[in-house]
Amino acid sequence: MKKKVALFLCLVMLLTLVAACGNKTSDPTTKANEETEKQPSTNEGDTEEGLLRYTLASMPKIDPGVGSDFASASVIINLYDPLLQPTQDGSVKPWIATEWDVSDDGLVWTFKIRDDVKFHSGNPLTAKDVAYTMNRMLTLGEGFGYLFASTVEEAVAVDDTTVEYRCSIRNGTLSAALVRLYILDSALVETKYAEGTYGDKGDYGKAFLLENDAGSGPYKLKEYAANAYILAEQYPEYWAGLDPNNPKGFKAYGSNESVTVKTMMQRRELEIADTYQSAETNTTLDAIEGIDIMNTKGGNIIFLILNNSKPPLDDPHVRKALAYMMDYDTIYNDIFPGSTVAESIICSTLRGHKKMYDFTYDIEKAKEEIALSKYKDNIADYPIEVCWIAETPDREKLALLIQAVAAQVGVNVKVVKTPWAKVVENAASPDTTPHVTTTVFTGDYSEAGSVLMSAIRSKEVGTWQNCSWINDDVLDAMIDESITIIDDKERIAKYEEIQDYLADKVVMIPLAEVVSPVAYQSAYIDWDSGNPELQAPVMGYILYMREIRIYPDRK
Repeated sequence: MKKKVALFLCLVMLLTLVAACGNKTSDPTTKANEETEKQPSTNEGDTEEGLLRYTLASMPKIDPGVGSDFASASVIINLYDPLLQPTQDGSVKPWIATEWDVSDDGLVWTFKIRDDVKFHSGNPLTAKDVAYTMNRMLTLGEGFGYLFASTVEEAVAVDDTTVEYRCSIRNGTLSAALVRLYILDSALVETKYAEGTYGDKGDYGKAFLLENDAGSGPYKLKEYAANAYILAEQYPEYWAGLDPNNPKGFKAYGSNESVTVKTMMQRRELEIADTYQSAETNTTLDAIEGIDIMNTKGGNIIFLILNNSKPPLDDPHVRKALAYMMDYDTIYNDIFPGSTVAESIICSTLRGHKKMYDFTYDIEKAKEEIALSKYKDNIADYPIEVCWIAETPDREKLALLIQAVAAQVGVNVKVVKTPWAKVVENAASPDTTPHVTTTVFTGDYSEAGSVLMSAIRSKEVGTWQNCSWINDDVLDAMIDESITIIDDKERIAKYEEIQDYLADKVVMIPLAEVVSPVAYQSAYIDWDSGNPELQAPVMGYILYMREIRIYPDRK
């Protein structure tokens, strides 16, 4: 069986290569040159020296109260300053807040705010802006707002440099989560309210912030071209300073079509490709002089998100059977090379990780689990829909591998290609969520609680991360309790207890801790944040422009 699966995967990869190469020469450099000759330039006019251009799988949402996926985070972190900054070891350091403390009862967090920061508008950043940003996020209830909504009651500016976050219950994770509170220029946003549903605040500035920035970050928005790209330029008065060789600006494309990416990289019209390019594309790019592959590792796991409410995956035995159907060696070595075993739904880089699973590729155990399920006599009557995201071609191989192995167990798998925007839309309801969605993510901050909240707790259900539809009151109560624990050791112990509770339920399947290969122009780019040894384990910070240096004279 192992040989059959391996042969099947090889055939899939061969067909992919044939389709991509059009039966022409397989030499990567020759192929790139041929495509360069055929493709028109997509970057005409981008002549400014020091501009860094990169691709994303989707167009970012740059409102820091709304955007929460990788594309959005990678732009927001450059336009806005967070209250606290994440570090490489998973802790936080002072940033806009210089110091902080928590009251004895754990309900009031007090932050001292810098007095030397100016927004891009020229307005000074004060405690009022820090309070406004939190209160807006609590009201909107979107994006990273879930990190605060269950515990923070209100934010109050005590004076220009002091802000209090007043909690309804204790919140031990607040300082860790505040790396996701990106400070808004309240004076500017308040002048941009349009008609909306938030009372005297209208739309709370959402229409304005869809295509404009109100930040104090190292870069300011220059142009927002809907469904195309975002262009930003350095903010010369940035309070924390900029290296002379930091990018003079950046251009983030909301598309990652592989032929275009290869052509632009070959022409040096693109500095960094996205992490979703196929292994074949990266092999082609790596063969081009001056381009290298950075094997980034930001704590990401490739998951099978399982719809626990949809038959037959409403039965834990079927979910376990699916876990035994995974050919893990092929996944680690062939589909996602360089990845390692994922022993938990919590990545090993996050505080609070504990081993949950020890699944192996075992067809007989898969059959045994099916035999224990309520679908043992009619499992074939319940086809399992496996969705792979259209912008991530390597996941098609994963879906086809699952389909091939499942057939040996008598399980029908339907492979479905779905654009990312549709995946997000479908996640809003258990009826439209597919049985299985192949998704990659890590914590929104560097503790296990961030994954438990974003992907497991039912309060957040209906998002692209949280569409397992678990509906377990005991589990929700455990997660709620973990967040309230101030003592680090006690909170970590609670995270471990939750993982023990989840282990036998297999609500989602972590396949591998992935290394994400990214092609970049190594000839003239120094990319500290792309180095796995230097990365902060928080989504999006790999593209923090202050940790990238560009040398146009090396081109």
